[in-house]
Amino acid sequence: MWDWVQSNSVDLFGHLLTLIGIIVGAVVLVRQIGRQHRSSLELQKRNAQEALKVEIYETLTLRLRDVTRTNVTAMIYAVNVPSRIEVFQNSIKKNIPLPFPRERAIEFSHLHSAANDALIALIQEFEAWSIVFPEIELFQTALNSANHDARNASNELFNRFIILLPTDPPHDAPPETPRPIPASPVSADQFSELERLVEEYRRAMDDIGCYVIDLQIEAQNKLLSGLFEHWVPRRKPLDSRFKVLSTEPVEMERLMSYFLNETSWGKEYKKYEAMHSKSAFSE
Repeated sequence: MWDWVQSNSVDLFGHLLTLIGIIVGAVVLVRQIGRQHRSSLELQKRNAQEALKVEIYETLTLRLRDVTRTNVTAMIYAVNVPSRIEVFQNSIKKNIPLPFPRERAIEFSHLHSAANDALIALIQEFEAWSIVFPEIELFQTALNSANHDARNASNELFNRFIILLPTDPPHDAPPETPRPIPASPVSADQFSELERLVEEYRRAMDDIGCYVIDLQIEAQNKLLSGLFEHWVPRRKPLDSRFKVLSTEPVEMERLMSYFLNETSWGKEYKKYEAMHSKSAFSE
């Protein structure tokens, strides 16, 4: 037996090398297949993530368009009221017959409600995007704050419009009821107060509009950066007092502190949280 092994040692060694080669090749092949499989899974994961980001961005864009459209419509309606009243009163003084202002308090209320509903729908969407876009918390906070100011301003403005604008009577009102029911003449003090309230409302709605622009920019940079190399620059207002929402860590921390501690909404929110915590503790 040993003699046979010795006489066939060259052939046996060759077969052994072949066997080793087969085993090594199989191991390398298995490893390559494993790496390719992991790479394939990673690629599928990245593709799924990018697809989800694009889907979120498309949804976000639709929501932002609704917010912008309803926001601008309500704001322009309110901003036009003082000039309409001024022109009408000047026409009375000069005995020039002009129709009553067409703006109505109830119509303004409907327009602002539409703007508020669109913004609330956008804010509610944020909760579903946190895992993909965690910085969305800043925009949720900022828009809640601005919407709080706009809602308060709209309530005051609506109450003023009821007094200063004509009113359309119901359809079943007696025939002798004026159509529209005219408002009392507006004094200089009332007009000045009206302009102040309109300016407060315009400023609050402008803040919402600016934050929406910031959100659109950040969403492009955060959600579409894997598809495009270009980076959209942030908004640069001429007046440095206006806030620009940024997700840079230092800026984001500063802005969150501002909205939570210095704004009317933030102070009320902290009071609500304190009351809620105290109530939960007592239970």
